[in-house]
Parts: sequence; C-alpha cells; structure tokens
Amino acid sequence: MLLAVVSSWIMIHSREIQLNGIIPDLIKVLWEILQVRVLVLVSLFLQVILILCGNRRKYIANRGLQLVVWLTYQLAGWVATYALGILSKDSKNSLIQPNLIIWAPFLLLHLGGPDTIIAYSFEDNELWLRHLFGLISQLIVAAPVIKISWNVDNLSYVTIPLMVAGIIKYGERTWSLWLGSSKKFEESILPPPNPGPNYAYFSYDLAEKLDEGYKVRLMVESTPVSFYHSPIVIANERIQDAFFLHHGFYLFTIFEFLFADLVLSIQDHHNSQHFFQSIPWNDAFKVIEVELGLMYDKLYTKARATYTCLGIFLKCVSFFCTLFAFVSFYYMMINKDYDKTITLVLFLGAIFF
Repeated sequence: MLLAVVSSWIMIHSREIQLNGIIPDLIKVLWEILQVRVLVLVSLFLQVILILCGNRRKYIANRGLQLVVWLTYQLAGWVATYALGILSKDSKNSLIQPNLIIWAPFLLLHLGGPDTIIAYSFEDNELWLRHLFGLISQLIVAAPVIKISWNVDNLSYVTIPLMVAGIIKYGERTWSLWLGSSKKFEESILPPPNPGPNYAYFSYDLAEKLDEGYKVRLMVESTPVSFYHSPIVIANERIQDAFFLHHGFYLFTIFEFLFADLVLSIQDHHNSQHFFQSIPWNDAFKVIEVELGLMYDKLYTKARATYTCLGIFLKCVSFFCTLFAFVSFYYMMINKDYDKTITLVLFLGAIFF
C-alpha cells in the first residue's frame, strides 16, 4: 500500500521533478511519508533496549554496555519529543491522518521511560523539576492531536485511555526522580527529630518535690544500648541466597547513610564492624553486592515509587487503561484503513513492557 502511494505521487508530480534532482526529491518524498512511522518504531526500539539493558550495568562493569545505555538514554527522549512535535505540527495544519493520532499517547508512554532506568547518574535526579516542566509542555503539545480524536468516529475510546496511561507513566518518572534527589533522599532516611528530655518540666517537678519536704536524690543510670547483628543463617532453604538477602537488607539501612553524607552512630558502626568480622570474606562481598543493588534500584529506577500503595494503584490504572484502549482498537478500528501492524506492535510494547 505504501509503495502504491509513493508511486502514484511520483506519477502525478513527474513533470515537476527535474532529472538532475530526482534522487533528492524522491528521498524527500519518502521521508515525508515515512518519518513519523520510522520515528515511532525507533522510539519503541530504544525503549526495548533500555528495558533489556537499563539495569545490566548494575551487574556488568563494561564500558561498551555503559556507552550503549547512555546513548540510548539520551536518544530515547529526543526521538519521542521530535515525533510528538511533528504530529502536533501536522494537527495544527490539518495534515495529520487519523491513524497517526493514536500514536501520540504512545510517545508519552515512551517519554515516561521503563521501570529499569529513570536516571543515568545521580545528578539526573536533581533535574526532577525540569522533567515536571517537560511533562506539562508535552501535554500541551499532545493536546491538539488528542483533540482531533473527538471528531473521528470512536477514536477517543483509544486515545483518551492511552493518554491517561501516558500521563501516569511520565508522572511516575518525575515522582521517582524527586524521591531520588539528594534533599528528599536525606529526608527519607533520617528518623523523626527527638527533642530529648523536657528539662524545664524536670526542674519544676524537682523544685515542687523539695518544697513539699520530699528527700530527692538525683541518679544517673547508664544502660548499654549496643546491639550486635548476629550473622545467623536463615533456616529457609527454598529461598535462594536468603542469608545474603536478609543481612544485606538489614545493613542497607546503615549503608544508605553514607550516600546522604550523614555520620554513622557508634551503634551502627559497631554493628556493621562486628558482622563483617564474623563471616568469611566471600560472603561479605556478596552481602555488599546486595546492598549496592538495593541502592542502585533506589537511585536509578522507579522502585521507590512503584513499591508503594499509590505506586501499585497507578500501575494497575495504567495497565487497565492500556488494555481497554487495545480492546477498543481491536474491535472498533481493526477493519479500517489504519497502520494496523505498527499500532499493534506499539500496543504489545505498552502492555508487556
């Protein structure tokens, strides 16, 4: 079908194409027809790479892998933004085709990024406010495209649920970056402030007892509070590496203070020191591996936002909105003149990834 469209266009405009410029003009025509389709597929391909390789650098120290993830991370946002801008421009000029309207919400989903990577470096978390502004600006860009769907038969049943899913996914990314910022990260691990004993009330009560004739004697009691985390093996053979997971998670609550530039307490210092002196060196490195993995998930993925009641609820809403849009597209528009193959591939990517 695409080749027939291209050939018919060339036949109609054959007199306008000069012989010395036929190749550049042909490339230009092909690009005008295919640019949105190519960009949407490239955007999906970049998302697949981020899903598969986004967290691999947590396990593999390879410069080639780091380069691939970095390039993909940088290109993914640019390609989706550029494609969404083309759709918005065509919608303002009334040149957009109905089948291309469906792809705008998919680009918002792509801008939300996969759960495996939201930041490449710790400094990216500090840019959460920029991503919030990006969410608002991209919604403004996508609004004219979505508005057209109201004038196309039953198309709003596809675009509106996808738009909701795209907003949720983009919002999750901004939320996760905010939680991973240095200020919020430090606030999340600090315990509630302890004002200490009320000395004013203590002095008043002491003076009152003395005035009443009581014999009062001040005593200072020192109670040892040190607690050593004993490396006891968990008796659950069904869980692989249960020992390392258990103790790694416990020590992670101490370990994360170092990333926030906070000082460890004497108790935490003695607990960790006693633990690592009590186990073999190879087990110690495995426990540290668990700690570093948890820290990576906390700073560079959507784990902190996902594993909450609100995060699970938003995941469910996003999934069912995407599923509803897919069912609506399949039963209402599968027999219409749309790019069904590309749209179905985009739906598969949105549902399973």
